[in-house]
Amino acid sequence: MAASSDTALETTPSVESIVESAGDQMLVGAASRSVLPTVDGTTNYLGESAGYYQVDPFDPVVFVAAFDQGQVDVGNGDSDAAWVHDDLRATAVAFQSGESMVVMVGVDLYMVFAADAAEIEARARTLLPAHWRDAADIIISATHNHEGPDSAFSINDDWYDHAADEIAAAIGEAVSYLEPATLHVASDEHRFGVSDGRDPIVIDPSLRVMTAVGDETGDALATIVQWASHPETTLGFAQEFGHDITADCAAKGWAMDDCTAEGRYFTSDYPGVMRDVVRSEIGGEVLYLNGAIGSQIGPGEAPVWVVDDSHPVGNGWTVPDGAVPVAGAADFTDENFATAEAIGTQLGLHVLQLASSVTPVASTGSSGQIEWREQSFFTRLTNIGFRVLLADGDLGWQLPMAYSCPRPFDEETCVSDDGAFVDDPVLTPLVGSQIRVGDVLRTRIVHVRIGDVGFMFLPGELPPELVIGLPADWATDSDQYYVAADEQHARGDDYRTPGYLLDLVDEPTTFVVGLGGDELGYWVPLNEVKMRCAADILGPEGGCAAAFEAGLIDFVDGVSGTQCRTIEDVPALLGAADPALAQIALDSCRYGQALGRELGEPPGHYEETNSAGWDLVDDTWAAAVQLFGRDGSGSINPNNPGYTLYNPPPSR
Repeated sequence: MAASSDTALETTPSVESIVESAGDQMLVGAASRSVLPTVDGTTNYLGESAGYYQVDPFDPVVFVAAFDQGQVDVGNGDSDAAWVHDDLRATAVAFQSGESMVVMVGVDLYMVFAADAAEIEARARTLLPAHWRDAADIIISATHNHEGPDSAFSINDDWYDHAADEIAAAIGEAVSYLEPATLHVASDEHRFGVSDGRDPIVIDPSLRVMTAVGDETGDALATIVQWASHPETTLGFAQEFGHDITADCAAKGWAMDDCTAEGRYFTSDYPGVMRDVVRSEIGGEVLYLNGAIGSQIGPGEAPVWVVDDSHPVGNGWTVPDGAVPVAGAADFTDENFATAEAIGTQLGLHVLQLASSVTPVASTGSSGQIEWREQSFFTRLTNIGFRVLLADGDLGWQLPMAYSCPRPFDEETCVSDDGAFVDDPVLTPLVGSQIRVGDVLRTRIVHVRIGDVGFMFLPGELPPELVIGLPADWATDSDQYYVAADEQHARGDDYRTPGYLLDLVDEPTTFVVGLGGDELGYWVPLNEVKMRCAADILGPEGGCAAAFEAGLIDFVDGVSGTQCRTIEDVPALLGAADPALAQIALDSCRYGQALGRELGEPPGHYEETNSAGWDLVDDTWAAAVQLFGRDGSGSINPNNPGYTLYNPPPSR
């Protein structure tokens, strides 16, 4: 059976006998739990009114004066959340075939870092049957929901402790509900409500669906959905312009300009809507796994309209003649809760369509149908801002491991810094913070194969071109993929990735999961990286222009990742330069990413400030090549048609 109970975990006594008698037969169990902060020990305050199916598209729905855990901030919003629009869930799906056991978990949260996932996993194992406790593989992913409790930078430890227990309980329940099941899979493309916010414009519209149906009952146990878009539809949306929150503000002591619901509510965004649509029709649990959402795949400038028989989704981008915006929206790109409802509803209906036309997952013919492989790798924290956050305790819930390593990075050369901090000659006097001693992190790629279907878990926000490849017409017409004016991007042959990840797998269907077990921010190809020139804040005045004229930085206002890699690998290149100008180049490479947050990133280069390092693309590719045992055929994918099926927006 599948469960959504938020009561205490109850182990089904018969699970041991079911597992023992199943042999290599596929067993599946699923469960979900709420990860919302509580009031009086429960989430009953939601009642029946919470959710997206409200008359008022501006209504944040349930006002909460105080949570049991105290002040809980919003992931990419404001401090002190005071409203709950709808539930936030942790959904777990457990698989067993023979001696192979895997649990996949998706949580409606902003981020789940590897160290935090490890703590949740440890708690979950204490709830598992003995034969699962040591042998099972568990992977925990965030949907990257920007409108849930902050799980990255401003964490309420009491809430996270509670949420960790709930996620662990969902894992335990999923395993306790194992039963014989048949798996099916289907794939299509879905483009309604998604756009790309950074040149070049490349989107992975793949929609992948796996269903698990109980063999004895014929009931849906779980539906696994993978699509790619940031859950941030209402990010920056100010509901008070359409809904009276005066009384709520008075209860919180907020007056005048401080009386706002902007960034102060919790919602699961479109994944929660999709989940409700699917569950209301076929039942079971719905696990949403986000895909390649880097650089910036999300609702952004995507047009959204009221879909009906006369105004269908069509290609997802072209607004049908006579269509109208959703309720309360001023135009097709305006945002409110009705926008998120429309995106999630159409996604859910497409999932249901695929769920009715799925094909059986084929067995691999081996003993057991589940295979887990992983490849860990080290990558440098070139973004010193991450090291400041680590030193301040403002990055995640648990303290992560960091390392000091000479190249090449490996198990032999990398040594833990044991959590030590040190003064930085620039940032410590400037912002009053130390930095983490270690400047290298360890992360991993995980590949799970269930029958002839793969799941590739990737530790962050990868650009689609690193996953599906550049479009087939890139070599002949790459200019069409650049729509923004006055932004300096690598173009044409100068924009390169080492290959594309789906070129390395050999299964017919691969679910691609971003933020799969970790989150290191955005992956930006090295030759596309641009960072702020440090002299803009550190001086001397005019230093950036002088360093540029001397050829030490390659933009008058910044430096590229390629130049910084060169300086790092061959320091002697600066030996003959004017020492003051050489220092500008060194400082720009060391501080340029972090200073973007203070000074503003170079236009079109926001993602670098939120990336752990400029080596992420190359390091990930090297790990993938090692994991799959082969290199790719190049960065252009002959099977990626680009925009032959729809038109991108004309400009930003």
